[in-house]
Amino acid sequence: MQNKFHINYEEIDSYIKTEFHYKIHDTPLEIKSPTPNYSSINDFIQQSDDILQDNIRKMILAKQLDEVEVYKKADIDRKLFSKIRTQPDYHPNKNTLLKLCLAMNLNTDETENLLKSAGYSLSRSLRSDLILRYCFGHRIFDVITVNQILDHYGEKII
Repeated sequence: MQNKFHINYEEIDSYIKTEFHYKIHDTPLEIKSPTPNYSSINDFIQQSDDILQDNIRKMILAKQLDEVEVYKKADIDRKLFSKIRTQPDYHPNKNTLLKLCLAMNLNTDETENLLKSAGYSLSRSLRSDLILRYCFGHRIFDVITVNQILDHYGEKII
């Protein structure tokens, strides 16, 4: 399978140099808002964000995607996709979710929201995450192309 996308490594280099943030906190972090007084752990748990499985379903419906095409494009097994979609207690790894985000052609904000619902994020302090952020922002959704870019920079592929 030929790649149709030309990879501009100079542009990616520039993006990484501009966006890379490494912050050292010299002062203790301040809590900006008071901690809510939860009477029990159950009250706290009920305050949580949307469930990952609901977010994936909503994205697929909103973008009018075919689930079979999504998991095939993401290069994940049908059984794993079914497990992710139907078992709220199953927690997929970040790379699996990133491949699903690519397969669903999500933009950076949509990807961040989906990752957040699973407890992940795209850090500005990790070069691999910056590369992924670049790919989502520049609509590079082919997993093979994204992995070529990650490999070019000596990062682990997804």
